[in-house]
Amino acid sequence: MTRPWLAKPIFVLPALAALTIFFLMPSLCTIVMSFSDWKIGQTAGFSFIGLTNYRTLIENPDFLKSLKNTLLLTSLVVPSSFVLALGIALAIRSAGRLGTVWTTIYFLPVTASLVAMSVVWQWLLHPEVGVLAFVLSKFGVTAKINWVNDGDIVLFTLAFITIWQMTGYYTVLFITGLVQIPSTLYEVARIDGARGAFSRFWHVTWPLLGPTSLFVLIVSVIKTFQVFDIVKVLTRGGPEKASEIMLYTMYQEGFAFFRTGISASIATLYLVFMLALTFCQAKVFERRVHYGF
Repeated sequence: MTRPWLAKPIFVLPALAALTIFFLMPSLCTIVMSFSDWKIGQTAGFSFIGLTNYRTLIENPDFLKSLKNTLLLTSLVVPSSFVLALGIALAIRSAGRLGTVWTTIYFLPVTASLVAMSVVWQWLLHPEVGVLAFVLSKFGVTAKINWVNDGDIVLFTLAFITIWQMTGYYTVLFITGLVQIPSTLYEVARIDGARGAFSRFWHVTWPLLGPTSLFVLIVSVIKTFQVFDIVKVLTRGGPEKASEIMLYTMYQEGFAFFRTGISASIATLYLVFMLALTFCQAKVFERRVHYGF
């Protein structure tokens, strides 16, 4: 005897089990550890210490500097990569048959290992024998600029590398959104008087690209907060913590200093911040987003 009402729960069960095991349980354990004094390798029991770890973070100037660096890096990367990816996507859409070739070229940095590419960037940005130093010398710039060891410019260097690495991914997302816009709408807009390319973009493309734009905006913020590889390979948070960001601080606290409770507190703050940011972005921008043609 068949029971059709059991079909849906049975099909959902594997996904629900995977979500519970690989996301909900680790997140819950991390939150619990953030209220304890447990350390990696500790065999004895641990005790709950309430909000002590969070107070330690708030009173720690190094953590506040890491948070400031993370926010600054995000403010540099997100708008730059968003505008650049949108511009490249529009250009590729008008490139005709060469569009596929250009899409592949711009997407190549996304497929490359960022750890390996960080080593390449370390050589390219070398203040004496690097390619960039050689190019600048041809334009009369003889000063030795230390791109990854100067506290005043190191975050800008990391932002540039992050933009270079992720713009291709956002470009593909924008191209996907552009493909879904019916060409008949542009014909109607042209008949209604939208003669110029900018006019058609403003009245047709941009409004209908709303869902894709919102998704790219949220993903770009999340991915910028997840920057770790280039900091670990290029700067290790230096000089004098000028390039240390939250994810690297969390790694250092947990796996270098073995302060697991502090590391779990940073992870919990990171989770809460990202959920709140995603929720606010969705609520603020969804009123301006059109989810249909």
